[in-house]
Amino acid sequence: MSGSLQAPGAVSAYGVPEFEYNRALALELAQQLRRAGHLVLLIGAEGDETGLAARAQLATAARARFFVSLHHDSAQPRFLKQWTVNGTARWYTDFSGYSLFVSRSNPAFAVSAGCARAMGRQLREQGFRHTLHHSADVPGERRTLYDRELGVYEADFAVLRRAGMPAVLFEAGVILNRDDALMLGRPATRARLAGALVAALDGCLPR
Repeated sequence: MSGSLQAPGAVSAYGVPEFEYNRALALELAQQLRRAGHLVLLIGAEGDETGLAARAQLATAARARFFVSLHHDSAQPRFLKQWTVNGTARWYTDFSGYSLFVSRSNPAFAVSAGCARAMGRQLREQGFRHTLHHSADVPGERRTLYDRELGVYEADFAVLRRAGMPAVLFEAGVILNRDDALMLGRPATRARLAGALVAALDGCLPR
């Protein structure tokens, strides 16, 4: 998972730090994976300051079979609008939905991409939809779509590039979207998201 207590990441349309969303989803995913019989290494769940590349390296040292980097999304400043929540001015965006990222620099790109597509299929079966705003022709975006229908992008992020195993970066939704922020804060939503990822991993990883 990304973020820490010192660097909590994006802030939702309601003022909730990304780290809180990431931690809650990571704990739910870890619980479901363990119930499904998987060994799980949680990195950064206690809010310790560990860079994304270092987290990938820790997973590699632990000989993990798969690496999932959990995030909750934002948007470029040009796409933000302002509103007031409980007397405080906040930013929000109309973009909504999940995104999945893989890197061709990852040593197991084919498996990474296959698992990302499997995740996209499972998420869609659970009623989730992806966002295409990372492909927008603006600075900071222009990400290549690997699978437009399933919301899978290519991006050479260090956390994906430096992982020594298949790796996917998952943006669970856009917390600067007012509806996404509320939905993603619900335990039932986290359970559905985690369930989709577990089902995908059970089907896509080599036996």
